[in-house]
Amino acid sequence: MLNLRRLEHLAVIAEEKSFLKAALRLNLTQPALTRSIQTLEESLGLQLLNRAHEGVSLTDAGQRILPRALQILGDAESLKREAQQLVGVDSGHVNFGVGVFPAEAFLTRLLIEQVREKPGLTVDVDIGNWQRLRGKLQRNELDFVVALTHSLPPPADFEVRPLPPQRFGFFVRQSHPLLALDALAQRQALRHYKLIGPVLPLQARLALQEIYELPHHEELPVGLSCDSVAVLQSVMLSSDSVLFATYEAMASALPCAVSSAQGLALPHVQYAAAQALATSVIHAQGRVLSPAALWLIGKIEQVLASTGSEWKADLLAAGP
Repeated sequence: MLNLRRLEHLAVIAEEKSFLKAALRLNLTQPALTRSIQTLEESLGLQLLNRAHEGVSLTDAGQRILPRALQILGDAESLKREAQQLVGVDSGHVNFGVGVFPAEAFLTRLLIEQVREKPGLTVDVDIGNWQRLRGKLQRNELDFVVALTHSLPPPADFEVRPLPPQRFGFFVRQSHPLLALDALAQRQALRHYKLIGPVLPLQARLALQEIYELPHHEELPVGLSCDSVAVLQSVMLSSDSVLFATYEAMASALPCAVSSAQGLALPHVQYAAAQALATSVIHAQGRVLSPAALWLIGKIEQVLASTGSEWKADLLAAGP
């Protein structure tokens, strides 16, 4: 019998190109996933997958069936969202994603206010880099995503709702050797210290390549890639590493240090000409957002608009 769950299994296998990886992602055993696909193939009377030693691929029939399967899954998700509108804001459910640095800037305060104002609302949050969240958004696994998208634009068929922008900088511990250097010496010495930060898309690495004046982005002195601001902050404060992060995230992550560590931001190294970079709410065009999701987006706008606090002002004063 044809059902949505088996269509989802097909979609995940087509993406992962491996029964094992797909089973792990779906939290299924590999035999159970194999049976599910066999049942789907029997119900359609078609072989959908080529199973070979080097991996799994779609047959010609599978390639024709998959787009329709994805459409059906998307329609089913939209139907569920429309049904949630009948539930309303006070007892609905929202599943959204947040980029690493935007999350640090607003998420804790947002969820505190949500729990106080709408305690019956259920919220699932996925924090991660925009590359991964973009894939989940395209698979209809998230209602919307809040992310910095300047280095990896959203697909053309997605709606983008601007939020207050953020600004990237380079941060070091107090008394770091780089802080004692003048502008030219600081830029020249930068490459001799390990760079730490989130998982970076290619466009961001290319921009950093220019800043570091390197012939290839693979030569960047990356010492740690991690999607946890708390971990990155701790490593930066305990070493000579240079942290690539947003001022907004650092203002939130270092509240106790701001008043005594005005030199945290490197004053002579700038990213994207120190311009503010757009933060956006992204969701699929035509997707019906529930009242709960719309309420939460409005609350995010309020929280981000009010993050121009003393912490942020202090950090910006330490910048270029």
